[in-house]
Amino acid sequence: MLTSIWRKRRSVIITWLFSYVAILLLPIVIGIFVYRESSAALEDEIHRANDALLKQVREVIDNELESVLRLNTEVTWNTRLQELMFTNIRGQDSYQYSLYQIAMDFKMYKTFYPQITDFYVYYSPDDIGLMPGFVRSGKEVYEDVHNNPDFSYNDWQAMMTSSKKPSFVPLVYRGLNGGFHQSIAHISYLTSDLNTKPEGAVVILIDDSKLLSALQNVQLFSGGEVLVLNKENQILLSTLETNQHPVLTNRVLSDDSGFFNEKYKGQDSEFYYIASKKSDLKIVTIMPSAIVWQKAIYVRWFTYMSIALSILGGSLLTYFFLKKNYNPIKQLIHSFAGESTVRLNEGNNEFQFIQHMISNTLNEKEEVNFRLKQQNYLLRSNFMTRLLKGRLDNQIPIEDALPAFEMHFDSDHFAVLLFYVEANEQFYSSINGNSENEKTKLLQFIIANVVEEIMNAKHIGYMTEIDDMLACIINFRDTGQASNLIELRQMASEAQQFLKNKFQIELTVSISNIHTSIVDLSIAYNESVDAMEHKLIMGRKEIISFHEIQKEALNEIPQGYYYPLQVEQQLINFLKIGEYDRAKETLDNVVDRNVKINQISLPLARCLMFDLVSTMLKALHEIGDTQEESSGASLKELEKLTACETMQDMHEQLTEMLKEVCSNNLAKRKSALIQVRHQDLETLAKNIVLFIQENYQDPDMNISMIGLRFDMKSTYLSKLFREQTGEGLLDYMNKVRIVKAKELIESQNITLNEISSLVGFSDVNALIRIFKKYEGVTPGKYKEMYLK
Repeated sequence: MLTSIWRKRRSVIITWLFSYVAILLLPIVIGIFVYRESSAALEDEIHRANDALLKQVREVIDNELESVLRLNTEVTWNTRLQELMFTNIRGQDSYQYSLYQIAMDFKMYKTFYPQITDFYVYYSPDDIGLMPGFVRSGKEVYEDVHNNPDFSYNDWQAMMTSSKKPSFVPLVYRGLNGGFHQSIAHISYLTSDLNTKPEGAVVILIDDSKLLSALQNVQLFSGGEVLVLNKENQILLSTLETNQHPVLTNRVLSDDSGFFNEKYKGQDSEFYYIASKKSDLKIVTIMPSAIVWQKAIYVRWFTYMSIALSILGGSLLTYFFLKKNYNPIKQLIHSFAGESTVRLNEGNNEFQFIQHMISNTLNEKEEVNFRLKQQNYLLRSNFMTRLLKGRLDNQIPIEDALPAFEMHFDSDHFAVLLFYVEANEQFYSSINGNSENEKTKLLQFIIANVVEEIMNAKHIGYMTEIDDMLACIINFRDTGQASNLIELRQMASEAQQFLKNKFQIELTVSISNIHTSIVDLSIAYNESVDAMEHKLIMGRKEIISFHEIQKEALNEIPQGYYYPLQVEQQLINFLKIGEYDRAKETLDNVVDRNVKINQISLPLARCLMFDLVSTMLKALHEIGDTQEESSGASLKELEKLTACETMQDMHEQLTEMLKEVCSNNLAKRKSALIQVRHQDLETLAKNIVLFIQENYQDPDMNISMIGLRFDMKSTYLSKLFREQTGEGLLDYMNKVRIVKAKELIESQNITLNEISSLVGFSDVNALIRIFKKYEGVTPGKYKEMYLK
């Protein structure tokens, strides 16, 4: 079983189970929370009810004991009793009479306080007792009121003379029938001096039965029992069977009020206590916990039963809904299981399995729709191509074929637009990561969508690819031919500008005439093709209308084109001598006169293009470029010329070629001039050297003489000589003379004067100075060095 559950841990049924359990637990948790809050509120309410009950008991006890305290005050402050206590009336004749008067006062008090069982005053110095209407000895008072074997005369006398504060104590008294009864006695002590023992006591008795009868209603209502305790926690009054209770004797009820729980008579009981407002007594109520918490226990068991029933009912409903909801999922899984390669237990649940299958189905559907769309697009393109070229199958009417390709026409007025892409380099460069074929498809897709959107705004347009161009069949919704042609040109211009600004795609557009039959679409297509061919004359990126070409053809007068032989020869000559400006001026004049001033026909434009290419070939041949290694570039330029599609393109190419040829010719001429000059300078330098070698002995030979000899200024000649040989003309003359002087010094035994005259110096000092300048020593020193 555990293995089965583990295998199904990813199943949706487990997810649902946890969901239902969470839903089931939510009200249970809320119920528990509400139960806790309501239990706390109920417990607080029960405590408040019991506290109110206890206060009611305290009110009854305080009311009953208030007469005791009031009587005690009147007796204690009786003037005759005060005179007895604080004067020396004892031993006087009026002493007995005073006692009698006090007894009679007490008798009167007795009539005023009928709820008081009995009271008396014991005066210890004379061992007498004063009772209502009687004066007795202390022994007689004891015997008359108490006389209890458990409470002897000595015990009573000791109690009457103890130094205690006024208090309530439990005390047994003897009734009129001679039986003993439990009472609450209030004892206050009489003394004339605070530092001595009391001289007597005031004892006021109230029977327990009177208090119990007052408490009976409260007891019956609450179902509990009541105790009255003094400040020593002695039990003064009790509704229990005994006046002793082990729990209370072990508890110190020090607080003014409170409660605690203890076992009483074998069952849990709640003890509530509160202090009296008018005395030092405490009132305690004892109630069984079952009675106190009866409502709380009922609420608890009701909550437990509700939770149990909720769990049981929720479990049954969970099982029922799990089974009911899972059956459709199970049937779907069985339906898909045979079609999928993915198994349910391969890390996925039922929903993921169904989602996977639905995704596969949708993907397959999209793929099928895409293929159908592609096929339909190809079929429609083929249909439109055959429609434009007039090659339709006559067996199927055109009207029946149009719906199959999702095409419809609203009227019988048609026109054809052709779009030729002139510049797409910027568009291609803006797209990265795609092949050239994909970029071309994207470009055609963009053009087709833009044009169809613009055309369909007012008319009906369908785009297709045909002969390296894009064709658009236009079906007009209205039949105004003149206005439709103007509007068609405006829409073509809008599409052209949008594609140029948005996608950097530049187009040439041609527009056919408007025809009134779908069969004439082939004629409209041929008109667009003819108009597109006039791009040769009108240039690229234009909108060419066949209607306008027709009007110009009717007014066409020229039967040839302007390009005479003398102009051709002038152009060749300007190319030979490198006169670019004049050659460009001549070419511009020819193109302007044939294209702009007198517009020639398309066939003549083609002839003019070939004539200009022929002129460039003649010029290159005469210049000699076709025989050189650099002729490859020129021939490529000629190939570009023959590939030009418009006169504007050819004009631009010819201008660039003129510039290149002229610059090459100028460079050749400059190079030739430099070579000739260099040869002339070499010859001049050689002649100067030869002249110096032959005339160095002449003292009159100097730069000026050489300049006269060669018919040049001496400074310019010296500069040319330095440029050619690398040294100055004067330096060279001096070096030649020094060399000859050294030869004479080494070979002949002649004087320096003779040597100076032989090498062309005017005196020996000039020889010595020049010799030392170039050799670093004087001629004499040089001779000595040589001889050594």
